[in-house]
Amino acid sequence: MNNSLQNKLFIWLSIAILIISLLASGFSFWLSYSEAQDFQDDKLRQIALLVDTYKTPLEDERILESIDSDPKRIVVQPVIASPNELPPLLKLPANLSTGYHTVKIDGLDWRIYIYATILGRRVAVAQESAARKSMAQDSALLTLLPLLVLIPILILVSRRIIKSEMSSLRTLAEIIDTQNEERLSILPTGRVPDEVAPFIHAINRLLQRINLMNESQRRFIADAAHELRSPLTALSLQAQNIEKTGSFAISKERLVPLKDGLERSRHLLNQLLDLVRQQASSTKLDVVDLASVALGVIEEMMPIAEAKNIDLGLSKEADAKIDADASAIQLMLRNAVDNAIRYSPEGGEVTVRISRDNGYAILEVIDNGPGIPVTELDRVFEAFFRLPNNSQVGSGLGLAIARSIADQFKGTITLRNRSGVKGLVFSYRQRES
Repeated sequence: MNNSLQNKLFIWLSIAILIISLLASGFSFWLSYSEAQDFQDDKLRQIALLVDTYKTPLEDERILESIDSDPKRIVVQPVIASPNELPPLLKLPANLSTGYHTVKIDGLDWRIYIYATILGRRVAVAQESAARKSMAQDSALLTLLPLLVLIPILILVSRRIIKSEMSSLRTLAEIIDTQNEERLSILPTGRVPDEVAPFIHAINRLLQRINLMNESQRRFIADAAHELRSPLTALSLQAQNIEKTGSFAISKERLVPLKDGLERSRHLLNQLLDLVRQQASSTKLDVVDLASVALGVIEEMMPIAEAKNIDLGLSKEADAKIDADASAIQLMLRNAVDNAIRYSPEGGEVTVRISRDNGYAILEVIDNGPGIPVTELDRVFEAFFRLPNNSQVGSGLGLAIARSIADQFKGTITLRNRSGVKGLVFSYRQRES
């Protein structure tokens, strides 16, 4: 729950709403308070203008008495009283200029507007500052009520909106939970928010890859079972034939195909284990010197090459190092060299060549065998695929293992027939370390 995206969004959105609302309330209060103060100043000025307009006699005692009892009273008096006028209610400094002033009189702050009438008299219109502030605050506080009521409403509405928008993700989760693991379905993206859509598209692409991988594994298991069943059935029949023979010479003669079948089964099982081990292994990157790997493979495969009188050698045109796993690259090269030796004729030639090109290391195995038809160059990478009329003993897994290793280290494998002469070129290309 502490890591809930919905709760985090609600909490942070609520905090944002609260902070923004408080800032807006403060600004609204300050603006309303300032406007109320300006309005009160304008009110003093309007009263001064009325005195001038109606030529109100300032010495009339009734005017002064009517405003003197009000706690928010407004005092209107001359700045300097004539001898025949009533004494002023406020003792104002005589040097006040025309305009607004804030003056302390008898311990109280007064806001005073000084106005010069058309008759040449200077009139003072004054009001206590405390009363003015109280009225301005009351007016400004009223503007805060809508915002204070709006804050909880906004928080509740935001929670409702977030919960509603998150419902599409919960629906997707329910769809994923009901998926058949044997065949995963693509997730719908119709009602998914735009921000989440790339994530859902990535999941869909992953599901497609998983479906392809599951299909490939099912096909691989079926092909492996078929490939294992055929030689095991043949071995069983050959063992029964040997058992039925009464002659040692005949039994010895029939042991030869039995041994060949066992060797083929052993080779098939070894390659199956190599493929499974390679697909299950974690990527461990080290700096691999291709020349060192090639020398090790050539030394290992030399007895097989010598048995067919094949010239197996290394052509090093440049130093080349890549980031990979040495044992995996060695397995890939071993399978490529093994195929080249198998398909090269007696007395043929197999060359392992190392070169560089524009920041890429290139590892090639060149033979002078029959090559591969152009239409089959891609299919030979499929597990258990073998060319029609192929008389060589093999499992059809060597190139599948090589492709798996190349994919693991983001390298590329290509096959091409040699131009002008018979033979095939196996090429592995990967960016240098």
